[in-house]
Amino acid sequence: MNPVEARPALRRPSSEKNGNPALQESTSRDSARWQDATGTWKYLPSRSALMQAVEHRAMRVAPSAETILILGETGVGKDLLARLIHHNSLRRDRPFVHLNCASLSEGLLESELFGHMRGSYTGAHENRPGQFEIASGGTLFLDEIGEIPPRLQAKLLHVLQERKLFRVGGRQVVEVDVRVVAATNRDLSRDIKAGTFRQDLYYRLGVVTLKVPPLRNRKEDLETLARYFLQRYAALYNRPELAEPPASFFETLSGSSWPGNIRELENFIKRTTLLGETEEMETELFEEACGTAVGEPQIAVVPQEMSAPRSLREVSRQAVQTAEREAILQALQRHGWNRRHAARDLEMSYRSLLYKIKDYTLRPPNALSDGDAPSSD
Repeated sequence: MNPVEARPALRRPSSEKNGNPALQESTSRDSARWQDATGTWKYLPSRSALMQAVEHRAMRVAPSAETILILGETGVGKDLLARLIHHNSLRRDRPFVHLNCASLSEGLLESELFGHMRGSYTGAHENRPGQFEIASGGTLFLDEIGEIPPRLQAKLLHVLQERKLFRVGGRQVVEVDVRVVAATNRDLSRDIKAGTFRQDLYYRLGVVTLKVPPLRNRKEDLETLARYFLQRYAALYNRPELAEPPASFFETLSGSSWPGNIRELENFIKRTTLLGETEEMETELFEEACGTAVGEPQIAVVPQEMSAPRSLREVSRQAVQTAEREAILQALQRHGWNRRHAARDLEMSYRSLLYKIKDYTLRPPNALSDGDAPSSD
């Protein structure tokens, strides 16, 4: 998610007298209010109490100049939170500079951060300011801060403490006025114990620490985020018929743990909106939740032999399960593995059928067949 940088209405921390406007307004949020007319994010696209607590904490510190450390797994939206802090700070009219520390070698990273003088190394044909100077008066977002080599960690600590730097190969002191927001998906406390990350730098960066929870811990956000991405990519790819899928699609979202978090969800919506139909979107989502790849050749799986029953009740239960599995399999075969038609034939909900298919390990003999193509209901 890369929102356009522009000035939103400033949200200042609330006083005790007036309460917390961020939480008071949260119940009436919708996608139209998360962004302003230019597309700049004013709020996090979330209805989760966990995320709203993170946002409230971020808004309280946004007007200050203190460094902030954002922790969280890959794809949870750390960059969006950093932009939100900048756009709601007193530096919002100054640059927001994003630097991925993991994408550069040690030598290039040093030059990118602090700049260099002409002739300081092979290929340095002119004086060049670093990102600290480019972000002057604004915010420098250091993504993947845990990947900075130890030698540069010492230099970065000095700049944060003294607000002064030397360009590579330079002798003149350059004063900088930059608010630093750093982020990482690493366990820095473990890196400190391993001796790969400086403890003093950790404390200097983490004046305020924000922990972004993974998507699996805030599944109430799945529908909110999915609707936002559906509307966005349905408009982008001119697929308006996919902007509003059936309710069963959103119900099935919770079946996946989304290890890639928001980035995985966005890419899934983007891919299925570009290539799929409504029913294909549900089918792919269900198969991903079951741990199978879409388009991967599959064969019908026969369940393992049931253990010898111990009671009459268990005999009855196993008989019901066997009959139910056979009825579902026959319905799927009759309708060419069109799940929606089979569900209607069996007089059960589409979502319930998906879970029954998963429970009984039923899979089409060929996942690439045309039998599962959607048809009009």
